[in-house]
Amino acid sequence: MGWVERLFAERSTVLRLALVTLAGVGYLTVAADGRAMSTVDRTVAVLALALGFLSIRWPLAAVAALAVVGGAGWFAGAHDDTVPTVGTAWALFELAARRRGRQVPLGLAVGLAGSLVSDLDELVTGPANVVFAGLSVTGAPVLIGLYARALADLNGQAAARAAAELDRVRADERTAIARELHDLVAHHVASIVLRVGVARTVLPLGDPRVRQVLDDVHATGSGALADLRRLVAVLREPRTAPTAALVEPAALPVALDAAVDRGRQVGLTVEAGIDPDVTRLDARTALAVLRLTQEGLANAARHAGPGALAALTIRLRGDRLAFDLRSRGGHGGAGRDGDAGRDGDAGRDGDAGRDDGTGRDGAGAGGVGLAGLRERVEVLGGELSAGPEGDGWRLSAWVPAKETT
Repeated sequence: MGWVERLFAERSTVLRLALVTLAGVGYLTVAADGRAMSTVDRTVAVLALALGFLSIRWPLAAVAALAVVGGAGWFAGAHDDTVPTVGTAWALFELAARRRGRQVPLGLAVGLAGSLVSDLDELVTGPANVVFAGLSVTGAPVLIGLYARALADLNGQAAARAAAELDRVRADERTAIARELHDLVAHHVASIVLRVGVARTVLPLGDPRVRQVLDDVHATGSGALADLRRLVAVLREPRTAPTAALVEPAALPVALDAAVDRGRQVGLTVEAGIDPDVTRLDARTALAVLRLTQEGLANAARHAGPGALAALTIRLRGDRLAFDLRSRGGHGGAGRDGDAGRDGDAGRDGDAGRDDGTGRDGAGAGGVGLAGLRERVEVLGGELSAGPEGDGWRLSAWVPAKETT
């Protein structure tokens, strides 16, 4: 938007009136022909300048008041009606530019009547000239105001069309993503869950550890499938997003305990200190805390390996929630000994983790889990840091503790 458009926007009404008032004050200070103005002329002009500010909220009232002042000035003996005439013209512009319906023709009639009365002596001797002049000083501002309003309406309609097109494109993208999630990812996850369920039932499982692993895989897959279905529903119907929480705040402690148990099942020794008041968090913050815990423990298991010690702390501190996960020890995981460490040194050096939080997130594919966590935390107005600490790794974050309503 250029400066001209900003100047004639409705929010700049006070600025426009201030500029017109400054011009009027300048006219009062030095009259156009160099002569001194009479006391009546100055009084009428000052009243006109003051009443012009009625246009901020009541343009029609401003037109009526200025027309009355201009007409009353003639009866009081005023000879210079420049300021009330210009003030009436500007009030008519504001009226036509910012109001609709019958107010505009009514204001035009009132302004024209005031202009004719302020030149009543000339109206008697030369009515045609006075009527033409009155129509010019009142009709032209109305036409300009109507034009300005039409331009503003057109700009608003163009912006609305652009916003609608953007919403349509986003909706198409969400629908395409939802379709792929449902037809590809959810299909494969459902197949895994089904096959594991069949294996638990059909295969002879003499070793209880094998059954435990299969049970864990089945539970994890079932949970992922349920999350995928909720996510697909949100993508297809974004309006349901505020109510379709992937984790309810009241169920957050249970979900966090499940994430901790899963970490222990893959060989981590997890020491968890979780504030019971996390149930007061809103759904978005609760989901962020859960994802931080899941991703942090998964990375600890992946990079530190079995036998690693992970210390998890989640605390509410005033208006903030503090998350801290430290891991050390272990026998080395994929990030240290696997392809990622050999090819990109992401797991060995941790440089990517120090730079952008992605270096220790996955194996050879160059995962973006920590980058996603960083984005999730920053959207909530918090901060996240991830990097090596001593002989281990630390993931810490804080987010505003927004309570559920």
